[in-house]
Amino acid sequence: MGSGVQKLGKKANTRMNTNVAIIGSTGRNAAAWTDAFIAAGVTVRNLVRFPERLLKRPGREQVRLDLDDSSTFQPALRGVHTLGLITPSHPDQVKREITLIYAAKQAGVQRIIKLSALGADFICPISTFARWHADIEEVLRTADIPHVILRPNFFLQNVLLQKASIEAGVYAEPISTASISYVDLRDVADVAVVAAQGDLDEQALNLTGREPMSGERVSNLLGRAIGKRVRFVSPDLQDFRSTLNASNVPDWHVDALEELYGRVQAGRALHLGSVTAEFENVTGKRPRSFLEFAENAFGPKLGRRRPARAQLSRRFWHHFVHQDLSRDPDWPVGFRL
Repeated sequence: MGSGVQKLGKKANTRMNTNVAIIGSTGRNAAAWTDAFIAAGVTVRNLVRFPERLLKRPGREQVRLDLDDSSTFQPALRGVHTLGLITPSHPDQVKREITLIYAAKQAGVQRIIKLSALGADFICPISTFARWHADIEEVLRTADIPHVILRPNFFLQNVLLQKASIEAGVYAEPISTASISYVDLRDVADVAVVAAQGDLDEQALNLTGREPMSGERVSNLLGRAIGKRVRFVSPDLQDFRSTLNASNVPDWHVDALEELYGRVQAGRALHLGSVTAEFENVTGKRPRSFLEFAENAFGPKLGRRRPARAQLSRRFWHHFVHQDLSRDPDWPVGFRL
């Protein structure tokens, strides 16, 4: 795709007279997209199950949409110019997003920007997640509505799921010796803002970070960010599965993650180590670096009391590194993944 994408860096800085609906509000992608569009002068409509629970914020409105109630789709999308199609991974994701696509068309939405996954365009996608996105992409391409598909690689922000473990000196991911070109989800949001202007319609962009990084490389950069050694551990897949099960992760999610990481360990996911030029071609900027992200996420906050969600990762990963966390004073009893 790289050579076929227009360079639109200057356009990305212009303010747009349009509006965009984003599914969700507090999720990492939804929050990043909301911030990016508001910064670009775009009015954002967050589509959420309980809009009354959201704080009011200049530049956005909240409208009810329940992914499990399709009767809420079309009313929530009336008056929307562009839909940011972001929904969480779920066994019903294909059904939900296809229904949303047709509801958007009926409501008069002018453009859909779909968040997909790297490798969804393969003849045989390697993971459940990519296969779900492939099915949705196929419907979107034939729905007769202008659209842009964004296919990001693994997100840099995934390491935050084990923030406390990293601060304790261990980074764990079952990738063996593979390298992955992790992308910052804020970079994906920046591309979405450009896509809303219409110059990228009918294109699919593969979005990666600056460089492919092994687990050792990631742990070294994390160590630089927090000022102490961080050890990389690639757990055995059976141990990984057992820990997920013990943490009450749904069976479908455990199966999907084991399949994905199994492909990575077997050397059947080499595309995850590729580096593309799409982000730079579209925005005129270089992708955010892992070290920049890590210093911002870990460095300034080190030494503060960790929030409850961060404590989860320390307990979650201790099975892999044999740490005794039974006396962790910050561990919230009963907190579950």
